[in-house]
Amino acid sequence: MADKDDIIAHHAAGTLPELFVECMRRHRTDDIGMAFRATLTALHNEGMIDVLEAARTIGISPINQHDFFTVMEVYCDLIPAIEAEVPTMLAAVKALVARAGNDMASGMPNGAYRKWAEQCDRARATLAAIDPEEPEDAAYVFLGLQALAKNDADAALNAAIAYLAGTAAPARSAAAKAIGSIELATPEARSRVTEAFAVASATADDNSQGHILTAICEIARAHPEMEAAAVALIDAAAPMVGDLAIHQVSLELMFHGEALQPPIVAGLTAILHKLAIGNRGTLEHIDAAGAKLVTHGRLDEALALITPLISEHEELTSLEPLSGFSYALLQLAPDQLAKVIMGWLLSLDPNLGHATLSLVGDHHGDAPLVLRVSGPTLVLSDADMILLAHRVIGYLFIHAITAASLVLELIRGAADGPRQVMADILFDPLLINYSGELAGWLGERSKDSADPAQPLIMELLARLEAYIEGLRKAGQIKELRPSERERLIENQRQHESMRQVQKQAEKKSVFMSIVSRSVLLYGNRSISYFEEPNGNKRRNEMKLHSFSHSVEAPRLDILEPFDLDYTLRIFRAMRIAKP
Repeated sequence: MADKDDIIAHHAAGTLPELFVECMRRHRTDDIGMAFRATLTALHNEGMIDVLEAARTIGISPINQHDFFTVMEVYCDLIPAIEAEVPTMLAAVKALVARAGNDMASGMPNGAYRKWAEQCDRARATLAAIDPEEPEDAAYVFLGLQALAKNDADAALNAAIAYLAGTAAPARSAAAKAIGSIELATPEARSRVTEAFAVASATADDNSQGHILTAICEIARAHPEMEAAAVALIDAAAPMVGDLAIHQVSLELMFHGEALQPPIVAGLTAILHKLAIGNRGTLEHIDAAGAKLVTHGRLDEALALITPLISEHEELTSLEPLSGFSYALLQLAPDQLAKVIMGWLLSLDPNLGHATLSLVGDHHGDAPLVLRVSGPTLVLSDADMILLAHRVIGYLFIHAITAASLVLELIRGAADGPRQVMADILFDPLLINYSGELAGWLGERSKDSADPAQPLIMELLARLEAYIEGLRKAGQIKELRPSERERLIENQRQHESMRQVQKQAEKKSVFMSIVSRSVLLYGNRSISYFEEPNGNKRRNEMKLHSFSHSVEAPRLDILEPFDLDYTLRIFRAMRIAKP
């Protein structure tokens, strides 16, 4: 560890950052690091060095960015115990934050500053030293108010309301944000805040509007009796929100949506439906908020948030921008997931139909996705059951087992007429196209004598056997067999198609972005050498194995592709069904 003379010498030479890196790497939490920081603090407070000088000039320091973060961590540990005037400390902290840039750790010096400002009368001095019109000082309005609230909550609230009523937009947004974190112990304080928010919201800039809305949500979360006031403020502000406010609201719902009262969530949801779809950061927050609501048992609110966005924006139907929400839905019980899918398909919205296909396609694993329908969900009219069965097969045709499982559930609750209609479309086009995997699944299910669908399943399998037997009777018709040239062309087409699919998949692969590619021309093993830290080389041998994957193609996609495509289009477009 460096002694006092070393520290003083490095200070004089302007190389304190380099000394921090040398002494503190791997020693931040041990006794050596604690002793080094104590020595630095003592030397600074005794006036022998100005440890903040290196922080104020860190922007021009030659140290690399990795070493900078080591230096920044040292300052974060030092700042709360250092004696300094507010302007001097502010300059040092701002320089550290600026050098950190957009890194997620860039706010660490501000946290240390807040602890420092909580001591003595530094919070008031901070608020007096900063320029409320300066955007870069908004963070220190927030920190100053938080530090002041630590010792005098009433004074902090008075100062925040004064900023809120002022004309300086940066300070106003910071004050609104701070109010949401101040303990409002009395009904009178909460009433004052509500009135101040209502007045400020009417003329607030968009950023301040967002902070006002999130603050009132935080207050209502801590004090449930404020729900009505929060809902009224949200509803009044909704027509005035812009992109910045919507972004702030998305953050609130993402972090705390599961703890907010349903009327407040409904108000925030209405605001988020105004999202400009190009704001991908905000969309990610909405996705996370929807996923959190689903996982906390608030499925209806999650659907109310996400479904209208999918319905309005075709680019969301792939569910790729909503991957968190999609994953959360797939973790639901089969009957809950079936309820979601039925709702989307019965909406008759093509975007929601394609989203249903994407949702089922996101299911992974060896076992197929099998849906169940609870008794209350089956309370549908005969016409709606027939309509839903057609749309299920139309949209989920390539996921035959999932589609069949849902149609079988609908048949269970249907009268004789609709039951026969749904059985017919379950056979044609679904079962005759997927006579392999789907027939196998139905065969296993038919062994369960307790299954109410057993008689129907056995009837379907018998019809399938008769259908296939009829195909076999024709034998091989030489005139219909493709020529060798045609088979070669088709093989090349399939090969090129698979190659393009593989290339697109590799572009999205996490692994392909972190590993190197090696092409083996022959052999059954790969040998690599790795250099260990001591310089020795280690031999690594990996044996190669084959793997395969198969996909069942629909039978009629070969025999009658245009007729099959037309049938599925009709099923997807169906809007009215006669029982």
